[in-house]
Amino acid sequence: MAIYQKLGLAVAVAGMAVALTGCGTPPVPLTKNFAESSQYKVRAAGHWDAMSRDVAARTRDNLARSGFNADAPLYVALPPNASAFDNGFRDLLITRLIDAGAKVQAVPSQQLEVTYNAQVVKTAGHANVGGYSDEPHSSSSNTEVILTTTVTNNGMFVSRESDVYYLANVDVPLFAKSTHFRPVNMKVVGQ
Repeated sequence: MAIYQKLGLAVAVAGMAVALTGCGTPPVPLTKNFAESSQYKVRAAGHWDAMSRDVAARTRDNLARSGFNADAPLYVALPPNASAFDNGFRDLLITRLIDAGAKVQAVPSQQLEVTYNAQVVKTAGHANVGGYSDEPHSSSSNTEVILTTTVTNNGMFVSRESDVYYLANVDVPLFAKSTHFRPVNMKVVGQ
């Protein structure tokens, strides 16, 4: 009986030690995956056009909700070091805004300014993207693009929206910012 009493006492002491150390330490959060969702994959200029139609419609709706008249003039700025996507998307966005009845100015002046940024994000993992692929018999991509469109008025945010799309790995160069080098005159001095 003494052995069982000593064993019981040891278990009780160990249990108390665990309980006491657990009291001061908050529980560690468990990992959890997001619910399954879907997103579009950008594969062609036609997809850029669909993106521009969506951005133009939502921008017009956001401006109306913010109290701006439908005829408030807009200027769509080209991002610095524009990529092939930036150039094409700007042209498409201007066209779709005009199609929706917006007054789009050719040069900046006193109007609402529309800017956008395409940020390419590469992840280590692969995701199933519904049969679209970079290579035959593959349906994965580890690259996405975050497209954020902003409208400002005198330095104040009026409208802002962000969308995320899958991007085929082979199409990443279309989203790469151009690197224009400015010539610099240097004086060579000899000894």
